[in-house]
Amino acid sequence: MTEAYDHDFKPTATVTPFDIFAPDLNELWLYLVTTKVSANCIIDCVERWRHSVKERFSHIERFVINADNSPENHSRRTQFVSRLNQFTRREQLTVELAYYPPYPDEFVDRRG
Repeated sequence: MTEAYDHDFKPTATVTPFDIFAPDLNELWLYLVTTKVSANCIIDCVERWRHSVKERFSHIERFVINADNSPENHSRRTQFVSRLNQFTRREQLTVELAYYPPYPDEFVDRRG
């Protein structure tokens, strides 16, 4: 008989999801990372994604990244913009950054 547990009581790592979604195709690519989701992590995932779909989407020269304006991907973050610039030059792509607006305080439910 094999003994099994339904929970991890002593995890050795924390896993954080990072996803890339193509709304026109209704397709999702999910990356699970054990590091903090940083500017480098985001671009690493985008590079992995591009490599995995390059043949399928070889005709695409321009795409839009919708970002949530978090500290990791804010357009004022030098590391994020620098890595994204290197990626787009290497892949000969045009990338447009489209940021969601910040959530105003009036949308936060404080009735608790």
